[in-house]
Amino acid sequence: MPSTAVGGSELGQVAATLDVWRAKWASRAAIDARRRRRLDRHLAFVRRQSRFYARHWADVPEGTTDLRAYPPVTKPTLMANFDDVVTDTAVTKAGVDAFVADESTIGERFLGRYPVWLTSGTTGEPGVFLHDDLSLRLINVLPDRWIVGSIAASPTALTRFLRNGARAAEIAVTGGHFAGASGVALMERESTLLHNRGRLLSPTRPIDELIQELEAFQPAILVGYATVLVELARAQRAGRLHIDPAFVGPTAEPITNDQKRDLREAFGCVVRELYGSTECFPLAVECERGNLHANTDWFVVEPVDDDYEPVPAGEPSDTVLVTNLGNRIMPLVRYDLGDSVTMHDWECPCGSGFPVLEVEGRQGSVLQFETDAGASVPVFPLALSTVVEEVPGVRRAQVVRTGERTLRVHLDVTGDADPGAVRERVDTDLTAFFADQGVADLTVEHAEDPPARVPTSGKFRHVWSEYDD
Repeated sequence: MPSTAVGGSELGQVAATLDVWRAKWASRAAIDARRRRRLDRHLAFVRRQSRFYARHWADVPEGTTDLRAYPPVTKPTLMANFDDVVTDTAVTKAGVDAFVADESTIGERFLGRYPVWLTSGTTGEPGVFLHDDLSLRLINVLPDRWIVGSIAASPTALTRFLRNGARAAEIAVTGGHFAGASGVALMERESTLLHNRGRLLSPTRPIDELIQELEAFQPAILVGYATVLVELARAQRAGRLHIDPAFVGPTAEPITNDQKRDLREAFGCVVRELYGSTECFPLAVECERGNLHANTDWFVVEPVDDDYEPVPAGEPSDTVLVTNLGNRIMPLVRYDLGDSVTMHDWECPCGSGFPVLEVEGRQGSVLQFETDAGASVPVFPLALSTVVEEVPGVRRAQVVRTGERTLRVHLDVTGDADPGAVRERVDTDLTAFFADQGVADLTVEHAEDPPARVPTSGKFRHVWSEYDD
C-alpha cells in the first residue's frame, strides 16, 4: 500500500470554517444527512488505506453503511497495531516514539505534516495520536461555532476580548507532546496573528504562581481544568486574583451547573463548557442555555452498554463509541472513549438541531493541604494523577488521601517495569510535587492491590480522600 498524502484534506481553512458555520442552525435532519455522507466516504477510505481496519473489518461486507456492523476498537488495540492503523506508510511507531522523546520538537509536525499529541494516561492506557490538516482545522473552528457569537453579542465580553489583545491562557499538562503543550507551541510557531498571544500553565504549579502569571498575562480567553478554574474563581472573589477575561471554558473534568454559575459571577464573562479528548476534540460545546451540544456533523457519538449495545436516549451509558470523520491519518472508527454519557432526543430551547449530551466523565476530588507556613493550598486531581502516571512503567494509578500528609497509592505497573523502581520514582516525584506546593514531610504508602473499579458503577475513581479533616 503506497504512502498517501492525507495531510492535504478535502477542505481548506476557509471552506472548513464556512462549512462549520453553515451547519450551526441546520435542522436535525440536515445535520444527520451531512454526517451520513461523510461517514460513507470515510468508511470507504479507511478500509482502502488502513491495513489494520481492512483486517478488522474482514467480516463486514464492503459498502455496508450501518456503522453498528463494524466492530469497536480500543486504545490498547490501536497502539498495538499502530503502523497498520495509520494511513500514511511513512509514519511508523518507532519514528513517532523517537519524535516525542525529543522535547525540542514540541510544536513541530512529525514528518513536517502531522501534529502528534500524547494522552497523559490519566484515564488509563497512555496513547499517541496523529492529526491531519482537516482535523486540526476542526479543532480550531468547531468551538467558535458556539462561542464567537456569544462574545460578539455581549458588549462587555467584546470589549474585554479586544482590550486584552485576544490573548488566550490554557491550563493543561505541560512538559511533553500533550495536546495543550504541543497545540500552544504549534500555534506560536505557525500563526503570525496569534504569535505571543498564547500561554500554557501547568495545573501542578502552586496556585499562587498561577495567580501571579495570569495577572501579568491578562488573558482574554481562559480555558482548562475545571477544578483549577473553580479555585481561580474563588481567588478572584477573595480579591487575590484580578483578571477580566471575555470567555472562560472549563474542560477535562466534570463541572456542575452551580460551579459554572460561580465562574460567571466571579469573572463576569461568558462561560461555556467544552467536552472532548486528545483523540477527538471538541465532541461537544455548551450553548447559551447551558446544554452541551454534540458536534454530530463531524463526529458519530454512540452511547453503549458494556456489551457495546446501544443505550436508549435519556439513559446513561457505560461507555461511548466515537467515530471521528475529520481525521484520515489516524482513523478512529467506533473508538471506545471510556466516558459515561447520556444522549437526549429532545430539542434544546436554544433552537439548535445538534443533540444535547450530558457527560459524567472522570471524577476526582480537590484535596486541601496545609502548608508548612500554615496556609491552605488546593491539590487538583488531574495534576496529582499526572504526577504519578507520568512515571515510566505506570499504566494506571489511584491516589487516596488517608491522613493529614499521607497518601496511599494503588499502581498498575507494566510488565516490562521493575515494580520496586517504579514505586521509588513515584515516592520521589510525589514528594517533590508537594514540596513545590509548600507541603513537606509527605508520607507515601503503596497498596498491594492494584487500582479497582467502583463496585456499584464499574467506573474508576482516580483521586479521593478517606481522611476527615
